[in-house]
Amino acid sequence: MTSVLRILENLDREEGLELSQLEKSLKLTKKLDRDNLGIAIKALTKLRIVQHTNDEKLTINQEIDFLRGRVRCSSKGYCFVSREDQGEDIYIREANLNNAWHGDSVMVLITKQGVKRRAPEGSIQCVLQRNNDILLAKVEVDKSTGVLKAYPLDDRIPITIELENEIDSNKNLPDKDLIHEIKINKYPIAQFKAKGSIIRELSINGGVEGDIELLLSKNNISKNFDAPKIAPKKIPLKGRENLTSQPSLLFESWESNNSPSLPALYAEPYKGGNRIWVHSPTISERINLGGKLDQYLKDKGEVICLGNNWLNFLNESLISASQFKLDKECEAISLIIDINAEGNVTDWKFILSIIKPVGTVTPKHLKAICNRKATSKSVPIVLKPIKDNLEVIYTLIHSAELINNNNNLSIKLDEHIPNLERLSELHKTYPGRDFHGWSKTYDGSDSQSIIDVYIRLANHILAKHLVGYKLPFIYKEQEEIDQSSINELTKSALALDKKIIVNVDGTVTTTELIKAFETSTEKKILHKLVKHIIPGVHLKLSNVYRDYDHDDLIFEMYSNNFESPWCCPSLNYWNIFNQFMISSLLSDGKNKSTSRSKESIDLGKKDSWKDIKWNLFSPKLKENIDNHSNLRLVQNLNEIRKKSKSFRNNIISIAQSREAQKIIGKEVTAIITGVQSYGFFAEIDELTAEGLVHVSTLGDDWYEYRSRQNLLVGRKSKKTYQLAQKVDVRVLKVDILKNQIDLELVKEKEEDNENTINILSNN
Repeated sequence: MTSVLRILENLDREEGLELSQLEKSLKLTKKLDRDNLGIAIKALTKLRIVQHTNDEKLTINQEIDFLRGRVRCSSKGYCFVSREDQGEDIYIREANLNNAWHGDSVMVLITKQGVKRRAPEGSIQCVLQRNNDILLAKVEVDKSTGVLKAYPLDDRIPITIELENEIDSNKNLPDKDLIHEIKINKYPIAQFKAKGSIIRELSINGGVEGDIELLLSKNNISKNFDAPKIAPKKIPLKGRENLTSQPSLLFESWESNNSPSLPALYAEPYKGGNRIWVHSPTISERINLGGKLDQYLKDKGEVICLGNNWLNFLNESLISASQFKLDKECEAISLIIDINAEGNVTDWKFILSIIKPVGTVTPKHLKAICNRKATSKSVPIVLKPIKDNLEVIYTLIHSAELINNNNNLSIKLDEHIPNLERLSELHKTYPGRDFHGWSKTYDGSDSQSIIDVYIRLANHILAKHLVGYKLPFIYKEQEEIDQSSINELTKSALALDKKIIVNVDGTVTTTELIKAFETSTEKKILHKLVKHIIPGVHLKLSNVYRDYDHDDLIFEMYSNNFESPWCCPSLNYWNIFNQFMISSLLSDGKNKSTSRSKESIDLGKKDSWKDIKWNLFSPKLKENIDNHSNLRLVQNLNEIRKKSKSFRNNIISIAQSREAQKIIGKEVTAIITGVQSYGFFAEIDELTAEGLVHVSTLGDDWYEYRSRQNLLVGRKSKKTYQLAQKVDVRVLKVDILKNQIDLELVKEKEEDNENTINILSNN
């Protein structure tokens, strides 16, 4: 059976559809499915979401202002709906949830308008699409009925699921070391509860692989996407520029055998500056927009790093066809960038090309280059394989440093991840990706940190190019940081380091604070504080010709440094979508006013759009682009990004928790990284893992919380606990499922007693 969302998407047309046409559009052939569709239509009609036209066709009711969005619940029971149209969130009382769960796509009716600071209230009319059909849960036997019941681990879904599995009398339930993966067979409706069945058991103590399985299931990430049995399209070589004589290089830091492929680079001096080539593996030319292979990639959305391994995004046939291989001719989409001596872009050009990479630059090479003296004539052994390309590498490194110094495309901070084998791939820069609204500080010894600089610049250039041609594209939008948060951060920073300089009015920007941190002794703590206030990065769709004044958007795009990702199609779908736009422009765009015209325009060149006075694409291609450039696409991709971000956070946290388990009961040194009324958070130096020292464990006094100074103060003793203070703590408890570490402060009396005992024993 299909979802309500798919039904409404097929009815979203002015002329409407007959029921038989709707069945055909939804590809429903079984009688049971057709009967269920009839029941759904009757329900939607009663809700006045769907209506019949005069000629008995079905269409969406436009007379009632229904709103669409996703349910967002907190562990404390508060529920809101985040609207698709980016409007103000709608508060939903428990009685008006209508059995919707956290993450579900729903249709809402406003019941009470927002007043002053109060959010508008609404009632969920129906669930359009369920977010979860598989949940992690604890299983217990109901003592009164003997029925198996499942209780989701996610406390944002406070429901009970009745299980259809039979009880195994030989097995004792529950087992505290087991979690169960539950398949939802029937969702709750009216007074009837949800029903499900146990798919498999997962052990809490299943080792690294067991942890990965737990987290994939927890974040609703599937490993079993069935790739369509469709071969990638063959790319015609006619019209592609042959760059096989150019010694382009691959810059790679990831070491896993199945790590994603990345762009190739080449550079040479040019007119007092440098000319740089960024070669991207082409995926968009190998698939049909809207085809089965395209839909498969759209559903998967993004590659997932499993710590020291990868869950690939592309299927095997696309990887084999597109991946750059040394000394092999490879099709690419290339961007030629000219920069001046200050690192500013002066010109660019997009082309379809054929390249032949000649070498791979790794962190070992870069460290050897960094340690090599400028006057040295000898070449270290580690550099022998790439000695013929050293001049190109030096040019690329120098250009990256120039561009990075001018770069304000993202906030750059230090990333502190435990140095564990299970997290080895996460230590390297993830090119072009912002998981938290900030990116990793530039590191000249990390190959992918260098390539990240060029990828972000290339993304920014594509945004400018597609705006110029009024073509739709997906771009990254950084939410603005609330000024009050910056002010609070400034107070905390000044309390830690008096040398930080603020403006005359006492204000300072986030960028200025980060620069000030570079010479601060409390840089690590200050970076943590910044991370807490930075909002996320979201994907947005720009339909320039449809939604905006073109000149205004060009000004906004140039001034705000938007990024339109396209260089890394092996990483996610939004790169492929944007790559499709530039490859379509280069291969299918009309570069002449008429077929007889002798003058043609190079559509890949900077400012070339200024000379275009005709339609770029055929009506069929333009219609196809319009059909697939919709808000729903970006909303789904943003949901996928949230899952991958959550998985990344979880896999780091669970690794830290596993290490913390090994030192339960032991005393370790930690540094206070956050202070709240209920206690303070302290980071264990060895693990870079945070734990909570609850205020109730500080039994020697009553502690007051002073938010302005970020400290706790004892009423009687006047003892204080504040940011950046080093303390000795003991690990009390580790909750693997919630990624929580409970700490206890090692009291001074205990330390004094131990010292006394040691002195007596020595005497």
